[in-house]
Amino acid sequence: MRYDFISVIKDDRLQPSVTKGILKVIEGKNGKRFKITIERLSAKRSLAQNNYVHLLFTIFTDALNELGNEFSMLTVKELCKTKFPVYRDVVDLSTGEILGQERIGTKDFTKEEMSIFFDKVIEYGATKFGIKLPYPNENFEIDFDRSEKMFNKFTNQ
Repeated sequence: MRYDFISVIKDDRLQPSVTKGILKVIEGKNGKRFKITIERLSAKRSLAQNNYVHLLFTIFTDALNELGNEFSMLTVKELCKTKFPVYRDVVDLSTGEILGQERIGTKDFTKEEMSIFFDKVIEYGATKFGIKLPYPNENFEIDFDRSEKMFNKFTNQ
């Protein structure tokens, strides 16, 4: 069985409740072997990633629609979230026991999860549809006339 404990380090120590939980798990297990992993939790996605995700899906949606579709950006984003889901463990904080997993939305992705998601979407666009999507720090040109026409088409202006 696997147990995960999450703690803030204060004065170079784990939170007392976490220490008690760990001791409870290992109680009576003398001579048994355990693997202990310490991992720093990553912050949520950055503002730059937040801006990029909207740009990425706008470009992807426009390109898919040029192939004859009439997708909304939300539809394309949901398609990608379903194709490349991210799951997180659900932990009983009183025991540290992992109860199962839940699928999380992009707003709750860490920076690392968001970066992996971008890579998968970019690769999917290229391999499935032949669409070149820009990487976050890549320079690219936008045809604003074409984008304005697409915007007007979908907003009936």
